[in-house]
Amino acid sequence: MKTCLKPSPRRAQRGSALIMAVFILTVMLLLGTVLVRTLNQEATSVGLEVTGTRTWAAAQSGLDWALARTLNRGADSATAACTAANAVLTPGSGLPDNVGFDRCTVTVSCDYRSAHGSDDVDNGFEYRAEAQCGPDSLRVSRTLEALAYD
Repeated sequence: MKTCLKPSPRRAQRGSALIMAVFILTVMLLLGTVLVRTLNQEATSVGLEVTGTRTWAAAQSGLDWALARTLNRGADSATAACTAANAVLTPGSGLPDNVGFDRCTVTVSCDYRSAHGSDDVDNGFEYRAEAQCGPDSLRVSRTLEALAYD
C-alpha cells in the first residue's frame, strides 16, 4: 500500500504574507509618489498666482504714480510732466519699499496727445505700465494701459 503525503495547508501558504506585504508596500510607494508630485505642482501654481497678483498691483501702482505726476503737475507744462513720468520704478524709488513689491520693477511710459479742437479737454495722456516681479525662475509680467484727459 502506497501512502501519499499531502502537504499540509500551512506549509502550502508559506511566504504568501511576504508577497502580500511587498505588493502593499509597492502600491503605497506609488500613491506617495503621486501625492508628492501633485503637491509640488500645486505649490508652483499657488506661487504663480501670488506673484501674478503682486505684479498686477505693482503695475497699478506704476499707473497711479504716472497719473499723479502728470495730472498734479502744478506750473509744469503737460508735455514736460508726461516726459518726466517716463521712468523705471523699483521698491523705494517710486514703488512702496515693502515686502509686497520685493523683486519688482515697473517700466512706466507716458505719451502726450494734444486735444482736438472739438474736444472739451486740453490735454490727453496715454499711460503704459509694464511690471515684472518674482525671482528669475518664477518671473511674472503684467502690462496695464490707461488714458487720462485734463
